[in-house]
This record gives sequence, C-alpha cells and structure tokens, in this order.
Amino acid sequence: MICLDDCTCCKNRGDGHLIDGWIPTCDAFPNGIPHDFKTGLAHEMKECNNGIGFEPDENYKKWFGKKDSV
Repeated sequence: MICLDDCTCCKNRGDGHLIDGWIPTCDAFPNGIPHDFKTGLAHEMKECNNGIGFEPDENYKKWFGKKDSV
C-alpha cells in the first residue's frame, strides 16, 4: 500500500531536507515536522505553522484533479 500525506504534495515542502536522516522539514516547520502533526488534514487547515499553509503542487493537481488550493 502506498500512502501519500498532504505534505508530499505541498509546494512548501522545500528541498526534502531531513534532520537526523529521518525527520522531514518544510517551510512551515524548518526544525522538523512534528510527529503528531496531522499531515492528512493539512489541506483543510488555514495554516500549518509560522503563517504558512498547504499549497498544492503540480503533483497534487495531477493526482487529484484539482486546479487550485483547497
């Protein structure tokens, strides 16, 4: 089974930097996305952290057929 969370399809996920080799980072969470962050609900939130919210990238639009932010 393949699982894609919202962060996978967000423009703000950055360059894919990992802290300690496994903690993902993004523009909203430059020090690491918290383990308990609700990544599956990020597209429903106005803001994830630091005034930055989910913005769909090209993959999100392609895979889910959506053209604009949700």
